[in-house]
Amino acid sequence: MTDTPNRTPPSGLQILQAVIAGKLPAPAIGETMGMMAVDVEPGRIFIEARPDVRHLNPARTVHGGFTATCLDGAAGLALFSTLPGDAQYATVDLGVKYLRPLKAGELYRVEGWVVERTRSLAICDAQVVDASGKLCARATTTFSVRD
Repeated sequence: MTDTPNRTPPSGLQILQAVIAGKLPAPAIGETMGMMAVDVEPGRIFIEARPDVRHLNPARTVHGGFTATCLDGAAGLALFSTLPGDAQYATVDLGVKYLRPLKAGELYRVEGWVVERTRSLAICDAQVVDASGKLCARATTTFSVRD
C-alpha cells in the first residue's frame, strides 16, 4: 500500500490564472456573452467584453442584461479569486447603474473587485469602461459564500 500525499485543491485564484493562461477551458458563458478574463490578482479581475448581434434587444441596442451579466460575472470572479477553488457563492442582489449605452462590436473592459467579506457574505463592485476610458456602467453585488 502506497501513501498518497494530501493534495490541497487549487484555489480560485489558481483556477482563474490557469483559465487565463489557456491551461484550463474557460466557462462556456464567456463564449455566449463575448467575455474573456485577461488578468487576475487576489480580489480583483479584469475582463474584456465585446457585445455582438446576439446581445441586441428589439430596438437594436445592446440589452442591459448583457451589461448586468458582465458586471455580476466580474464581481463574482473577483470574489472567487479569494476563495478555495471548491467554495460556493451565489448572487444575493445586484444593483446596476447604467451611464452610457454599450455598442455592438465595441470592446469594453470590465473590472471587478472585492470591497468587503465576512464569513458568509461578500460585497463586490464592478464597472464597465469603454475604449476611451469612459465609465459606462457600475454595480455593487452582494454574494452569499460557503467555503
